[in-house]
Amino acid sequence: MTQHPAPHRTGLTLRVHQAAPATYVIEVAGDLDHRTADQLDAVIHHALAAKAVAVLVDLGPTALLDSSGLNSLVAAHHAATRAHARLALIAPSTTVHRMLSTTGIDQVLPAFPTVAAALA
Repeated sequence: MTQHPAPHRTGLTLRVHQAAPATYVIEVAGDLDHRTADQLDAVIHHALAAKAVAVLVDLGPTALLDSSGLNSLVAAHHAATRAHARLALIAPSTTVHRMLSTTGIDQVLPAFPTVAAALA
């Protein structure tokens, strides 16, 4: 598993592993906000550049999601679509799910309770 801690920043840790060939799971732990969204963008870009067929963003350990984090997820969806890859969300907490549903992003990005469910 690879960790991508925030250099000179606090509040976000990204862990990346392959769940299957060309399928990356990115665990987003902490705050996904205006200070940290660019880190998720970079990790997703790296996965898509590695020819990922699926990128699963695990939001279970995400404590905070602001508009920058939401924009990052929408941009990732568009980038994945251009790359002919699938982007899905895993286990968003109640707070995160509320943000996704309030903004309508839950209608664009599929969410699954577990990685196994997303891969089924």
